[in-house]
Amino acid sequence: MQKKETISNNQFRDILICIMWPATITYGSGILAREVGRDMWISGIIGVSTIIPFALLIVYMGQNFLGKTIVQYGQDLLGCVLGKVLGVILTLYFFIMSSSSISIYIHHLADFLLPQTPFLVVTTMHVLVIFYLVWKGPEVIARTAVIAFGAGIIFYFIISMASLSEIDINRISPFFDSGVTNVFKSTLKTDTFIGIFQILIAMILPMVHDQKKAFGSAASGLLIGGSFFIFYFIVELMAMGPHVVALMRIPSMDFVRSVQITQYLHRFESFMVALWYWSIMTESGILASCSLTAFMQTTGIKKKNPFIIIAFALIMIIVTFYLGHDRVLFLNLREHVWQYFSLPIDFGIPLLLFFVLGIKKRLHMKKY
Repeated sequence: MQKKETISNNQFRDILICIMWPATITYGSGILAREVGRDMWISGIIGVSTIIPFALLIVYMGQNFLGKTIVQYGQDLLGCVLGKVLGVILTLYFFIMSSSSISIYIHHLADFLLPQTPFLVVTTMHVLVIFYLVWKGPEVIARTAVIAFGAGIIFYFIISMASLSEIDINRISPFFDSGVTNVFKSTLKTDTFIGIFQILIAMILPMVHDQKKAFGSAASGLLIGGSFFIFYFIVELMAMGPHVVALMRIPSMDFVRSVQITQYLHRFESFMVALWYWSIMTESGILASCSLTAFMQTTGIKKKNPFIIIAFALIMIIVTFYLGHDRVLFLNLREHVWQYFSLPIDFGIPLLLFFVLGIKKRLHMKKY
C-alpha cells in the first residue's frame, strides 16, 4: 500500500505535463483567439511565466510541512474550522475541474465521432474509467501519465508534419497586434486552464519520491507542458489564421480534421483523439483523485472504500451531465464566468498560506 502511494519524480513531471495542455488546446485556443487574435500564443507564454514563482512558493510550503498536503497543513496554519473550510473548497474545486475536463473529452467524442450516442451514455462510460484509476491509486495514474507523455510527443510530431503545407508565418505577426495591455489581460483566461498547476502540486507533492528534486521536476513539467500548448497555438494560427480559430467552439478538433499527411492519408482525427485521450484521461483522473483525497482529509476518513468511490462516481456523472450537455452554457461558463472562481483559488490560497506561515515564523522567532 505504501508503494502505491509513492511516485517517482519523472512520473510527477509527467502528471504535471498532462495538466497543462490537453484542455488548453481545445477550448482555450478559441477563447484566446476571440480575446487577442494572433497574439494568443504570447498570452500562453506569459501565463506559463506567471505560474513559475507560485510553483516555487508551493514547493517551499510543502517542504516546511513534509508529508502533508495543502489540506492538512492548511488546518495547521488556519486552525481547525478555517482549515476544514479550505478543505471543502478544494474538494469542490478539484471535483468541478475534473468534471470540466471530462466534459471537454465528451464534447470531442460526442460531437465529432459519436454524434448519435447520447451524452449521458458516453459520460457514464468515461467516468467509470476515471474512477477505476482513482480506486487503483496515484501510482497507477502516474503510469498512465508516462504513456500520455509519449502519446503527446507523437501527437505533436504528426500535427507538425501534417501542417507543413498549410503553414504561413505571416498569420502570427505582427506581435502584440491587439495591444500589450489586452495581451496581459488575456493571460487571466489562460490561467483558468493552467492555474490549477500549483494547487495540484500541493496535493501530490507528499507522494513524490525525492523531495529535494521536486521543484526541478515541477519546473520541467511546467515548461514542457507549456511548450506543448504554446507550440500548438502557433501551428494552429499559422495553418488556420486567427479569424478562423476565433469562430470555432473547439478549433483544435476542426484543425485536426483539416490536416492530412499525403493525398492518401487524411481524416485521421480518430487516431489523433486516441493519442490526446491519454493526457485528458490522466488530467481527469488526478483531479478526481485529489478531490477524493481532500474530502477524506477534511472529514478525517482514513481509508478509501468502494462506497465512497461509487458515491463520487455517481455524483460526477450527474454534475458532468448538467455541466457539459449544454455546449453553449459550458462555453459561456469557461469563457466568461470561471475565472472569477478559479483565479482566487489558484493564486489567492497559496499567497494566503504563505503569508500566514511567514507571520507564524516571525512570531516564533520573537519568542526565542
